Amino acid sequence: MKNILTKILLLILFTASITAQAETTEVGVSLIKYFEGLRTKTYRCSAGVLTIGIGHTGSDVFVNQIITKAEAVLLLKNDLRRFENYVDKVAVRNIKWHEFDALVCFSFNLGYRIDAVMKEAINRSNTKLVLVKMLRYNKAKVNGSYIVLNGLMKRRKAEAALYQNKLSSSLKLAMM
Repeated sequence: MKNILTKILLLILFTASITAQAETTEVGVSLIKYFEGLRTKTYRCSAGVLTIGIGHTGSDVFVNQIITKAEAVLLLKNDLRRFENYVDKVAVRNIKWHEFDALVCFSFNLGYRIDAVMKEAINRSNTKLVLVKMLRYNKAKVNGSYIVLNGLMKRRKAEAALYQNKLSSSLKLAMM
């Protein structure tokens, strides 16, 4: 009887580990927090999008809105879930935690922009192509023209370093 219960418990644990939703580690969350910052009153980001909290955008954000730090953290957790689900769907292979974190950070900033070429590169473990594609997203539309933004360059370099598991490089680039 004890042997059967042990097998059932192991089966449940194994099944749970297969179906478990991947979560961004504290490293990825810290990178997002660093680049997004915390603003408790709405503002327009460099691309002109109305934003609040820790990079939160959407139809629930309005002009002159004010939230608490605790509300900003809740919004971040909900936003992270959306992008974690997105990266889970994009990556059909078992990606490493640092790749996952980098892709969530990338998607958090850009939205659902992983194209077919980047998706294939991710799933074929073609790190070089993933990085090339990632680093291209360094511009924002300002006054009708796309310009390279220093902050986006730093963020993309930090995400690329994290994708390669070069944590010291990632953190160093983030702080520059």
